[in-house]
Amino acid sequence: MTHECTGYSPGHAVHWIQAGLTLKIPGEIKKVCVLGHDGHWLTFEMDGEVHRVWNHDPGQVGRFHDAAVDLQTTPNTRCAPLFFTSVKLLRIPVGNNAMDLYPSWDGPTDCSRREER
Repeated sequence: MTHECTGYSPGHAVHWIQAGLTLKIPGEIKKVCVLGHDGHWLTFEMDGEVHRVWNHDPGQVGRFHDAAVDLQTTPNTRCAPLFFTSVKLLRIPVGNNAMDLYPSWDGPTDCSRREER
């Protein structure tokens, strides 16, 4: 099933410009340790504190969680899930690509839908 939300606000889709800024203006890059997920919610540890964030797509939250746990439990890997402070984006390296998640720190917000003309 494809998620129909067209929004790019926190907790919704990652815009390509936002993803590109992680390379140009990453801000501080922090390692995170993903701890769990429950539907729309992802729980992780960063800077010694536990955070719980929301995303509109529970399938993406689950995929992000599973990829993070796989990465975290792979022996001898130098990769880790990351948080880019400038664009508030979570990222996991996946092969030559990346999986991004744009969390909402303030809980659920309504999805935007583009109207058909």
